Amino acid sequence: MEYDLLVRNGVVVDGSGAHRIRADVGIKDRKVAAVISPADAASATASREIDATGLVVAPGFIDLHSHSDWVLPIPDHGQILKPFLQQGVTTFVGATAASRLRRCAASGNGCSTNRGQLLGERKFDWGWDTVAGFAGFLRRQGLALNVAHLAGHGSIRLSVMGADTGEPSTAQIREMQAMVEDAMTDGAVGLSTGLGYFPGMIAKPAELAALARVAAAAGGVLTSHLRAYSVRSLFFDNREIPHNILAVREMANVAREAGVPLQVSHLIFVGRRTWTTVEDTLAEVERHRDDGVDIAFDTFPYTCGNTTIRVIFPAWSQTGLENLLDSTDGWAKLREGFRPLGPFIAESIQLMWAVKPELSHLEGKFFSQIADELKLDPVDAYLTIARESGTRARVLIHLYSGDDLGDEEALQAAMKHPLNMFEMDTILTSHGHHNPASFGTYPRILGHYVRDLKLLTLEDAVHKATGMAAERMRLGGRGLVRSGYAADLVIFDPETIACGADATTPTREPIGIKHVMVNGTAVVTNGKWCGDDVMAGEWIARG
Repeated sequence: MEYDLLVRNGVVVDGSGAHRIRADVGIKDRKVAAVISPADAASATASREIDATGLVVAPGFIDLHSHSDWVLPIPDHGQILKPFLQQGVTTFVGATAASRLRRCAASGNGCSTNRGQLLGERKFDWGWDTVAGFAGFLRRQGLALNVAHLAGHGSIRLSVMGADTGEPSTAQIREMQAMVEDAMTDGAVGLSTGLGYFPGMIAKPAELAALARVAAAAGGVLTSHLRAYSVRSLFFDNREIPHNILAVREMANVAREAGVPLQVSHLIFVGRRTWTTVEDTLAEVERHRDDGVDIAFDTFPYTCGNTTIRVIFPAWSQTGLENLLDSTDGWAKLREGFRPLGPFIAESIQLMWAVKPELSHLEGKFFSQIADELKLDPVDAYLTIARESGTRARVLIHLYSGDDLGDEEALQAAMKHPLNMFEMDTILTSHGHHNPASFGTYPRILGHYVRDLKLLTLEDAVHKATGMAAERMRLGGRGLVRSGYAADLVIFDPETIACGADATTPTREPIGIKHVMVNGTAVVTNGKWCGDDVMAGEWIARG
């Protein structure tokens, strides 16, 4: 057979978890056409060949939890998301921008616009009000990489209820269910919940289960940013059981009631006191799995993670936060509530994006340093940046499952667990200080944790980043190097692959990535970027 491209002499780690094999890979018409044994290699021909001697040929990596759908509607999104492709990510699962549904546009409450200002590169014109409309827009514009979509509970709730903090009526539940059903019909792979953010933080389990049942009926999955990732939080009153364990239990019970597979997003352990709960938390996950709940989780290989500056503000303050920060009484009330968090804010929170150019010199600094520069205490410095940024600033929080001194027992226990998959959870734009995960998540896993620490085998790590993720998210025809599957491939040197980025210098390019292809089209060749203006990605409907 004549192929468009032959990848010769590589070691194929096919994404299934199976042992590596030496084989050639033939690509034709955007798909893997054949995995060719050495005995049959001589008869295969192609107009172009890649010599992969000494290299691993694997499926393109799949980011299970992304916020970059807020960047996709921008024509130059390929340049912004270039670091994803350079590290071998060919597909991501998003969960927000497409859910600007129906009354979200007509209500005038600005829900999607405001969310976009927190997560996006810049404003863009909304040209859709359904998942199908979003998919059509992206297909017409072109995609630099593949994307699948989760219907976002938060956007749907805001569409129906605005900023109302009460429980939804029966009619409102039905309207939200109809939106989830429409999204699933349009090809969404499931429903996502962000219970640490408004309005997810005020949603009760009964509401979540009612919507999750709709996703389950369509064959979808439920993903959840849990209500708590630390031993104590603002969300639970229980003083006996760690709140991060209660948060896992809450969503496992929702999944059980709804009959839906549950994917716990970024199972992290925030703060040193929480690290010691890792074994009990994993046991909680396993208990629900043994009890019939289809539960799994994902992690990223860093001890820091990005979020918005609003994340630590209590639920009661979320709907009028800007006004509270502008008032003397509101400031005093917030300041008093934050007082116990002062040391954590000072030493563990790093400013990524300050929004205002005149504050950009503070980006990349911890709030202890910012407090010194502003001649304020750390709590007042945090409140000041929140106010001056219009509550849109982004931050990088440290002490997630470990520290940068090498204490990673909690992180590594979660990473190697059989129910774990990998994700990035990054907010990537062209401005501000960056999250190193945007530039090196998968090279760090394969270099540091597989080759150096031997925490995982190469086959297991690739499986968690590809085939296991594709199966979990219903991404048919993705995640394996197998005949008939999409030719999303990454070819890397297992002896040198590494993440060059860290929290201090987060934008260094990865090492050891030799070739990356999206649906058979090269974006990295011989270790060099060649993806300018390449729009080879596809919208992936639930498979």
